[in-house]
Amino acid sequence: MKKRVVQAGGFEIVDDDGQVRAKLGLSNDESPYVSFHDPDGRVRARFGLSTDGSAGLAIGDEDGKVRATLGLASDGSASLALGDKNGKIRAKFGLASEGSPTLGLQNKDGETKFVFTLAQQGSPTVGLYDEDGKVRARLGLAAEGSPVLRLLDKDGELKALLGIASDGTPIMRLMGTDNEPLWSAP
Repeated sequence: MKKRVVQAGGFEIVDDDGQVRAKLGLSNDESPYVSFHDPDGRVRARFGLSTDGSAGLAIGDEDGKVRATLGLASDGSASLALGDKNGKIRAKFGLASEGSPTLGLQNKDGETKFVFTLAQQGSPTVGLYDEDGKVRARLGLAAEGSPVLRLLDKDGELKALLGIASDGTPIMRLMGTDNEPLWSAP
């Protein structure tokens, strides 16, 4: 049997009432996509490729708000994002291009407040963010496993450090405005 090729700019699948329920086509920038629609015509799921080679899947709710996305960027990084009923991303899990994982949590306005990362060498870090999206506190383990708490000012400058050195010695350091130690122990 001879195989046939059908070519078109797009395809639409309609239900018995003539409503479009699925599309296969090219977006304005010639990127391919597949979308699935509910009976009222709202896109509920869409998978597509971008011109830069990234791929993504978006899933929407019955109100047309995107509630979940899964993406793979052209640099090799990947992400899974979950949104609330208002369409605001509230949780995001991702892998950087080199493979280090990150978990970020946002408040109801979509502002990042908490980030947990695991560096490529395996050291975990937790970051707490202020209302301007700036990290203000970091709790983590150094490469050798020693715990460290860093407190930063609104400009991201280290102002206080509390930790335990690899030999078990406690460390405490308070920093001045010129980033020089004001007080240090031991």
